[in-house]
Order: sequence, then structure tokens, then C-alpha cells
Amino acid sequence: MACLRNINFPIALIVLALTSLSTSCASIVKGTTQAVPISSDPSGADVLVDGNLVGTTPTTVELKRKIDHLITIQKKDYEPKAVPVVKSVGGAVWGNILAGGLIGWGVDAASGAQYDLDPKTIFVRLEQTTENTVSNSGAGVDTSAGVKKLNDLDILHENKQISDEEFALGRKAVIEQYFPELIKTP
Repeated sequence: MACLRNINFPIALIVLALTSLSTSCASIVKGTTQAVPISSDPSGADVLVDGNLVGTTPTTVELKRKIDHLITIQKKDYEPKAVPVVKSVGGAVWGNILAGGLIGWGVDAASGAQYDLDPKTIFVRLEQTTENTVSNSGAGVDTSAGVKKLNDLDILHENKQISDEEFALGRKAVIEQYFPELIKTP
């Protein structure tokens, strides 16, 4: 108790306020990246994240939560598979708003920590190419276009060129058009 009497109450309050401004719930609990395990049958396939080679299956990649990604899994003599990994608002956001208010939520929104990426794990079964199979060069074109449209919406929203409502409706429309398998039905 003696040490508490020596603390200047207004200074302690300021230090506490500054500490709460510099952290937020999801940033601490989840971080700004998410580990996504990736495997394939057959294994040993190249894994590309947003067009950049990052390893071979099986592997785990760290993806930024703030943006949507396109994972491409390819192997010689097999048809490549493209898998969209899209962000959605995570459950920690609501707890953060209740406990930390808008400041904590703002930190998480800016860092991307408020998002979860789906799917959380990726497994693909690659199909062998045949003589009748067309070239692999066009694989994932629609998926890539969908991820680009989602990222373009993010930029418009961050630059305040579209409202929160327009952003939500735009994401919903792109996901329905390009990634209907991601729509969760009750």
C-alpha cells in the first residue's frame, strides 16, 4: 500500500490511457497474420501466394489478415488449383468494442487484426493432365479477378471513396459471383 501513496493519480491515469491506446484486443490475441496450413495430393506441389512462390506442399504460410489472397497450388503434369483466402470480421471485434471502445477497434481495423481468413486450412487433390487437357496458363483467372476486385474494394473503402454499406454490399456481391462456395448457409 505504501507504494500506491507515492503514485501521482493523474500521471498514473495518463500512463494507463496511453497504454490502452497503443494496444488492442485482437492485435494482442490474434496478431496481424494468420497461419494457414496447405497440403495437396500428391504432395510436393509448388505453393504460390498472390503469384509469389513460397514453398511446396505440405507447408504453412503466414498471411496478412488485412487483405484477401489467392493461393495457387501447381505441379508439373497436374492441373493447377486456385483457392481464394478471404477475410471476414472475427469475433474478437465485438469484445474489443465492448472492452476497448472505438480506439481499440480502430487499431485492430488499421492493422487487420480484426479479420479472420477463410478457409483456415487448404487441401487440394490435383488432377493429372491428359492429352485432351488445355494449357495450364489460364488456371485461376476468374478466382484471381475476384480477389483483385475484393482488394480494389478495400482500397476504395480505406480512401473513404465508398461508404461502409457500399463496401459490405460490394464484398457480398463479389463473393457471391466469384466464390459462392464461401457463403455459409445456416
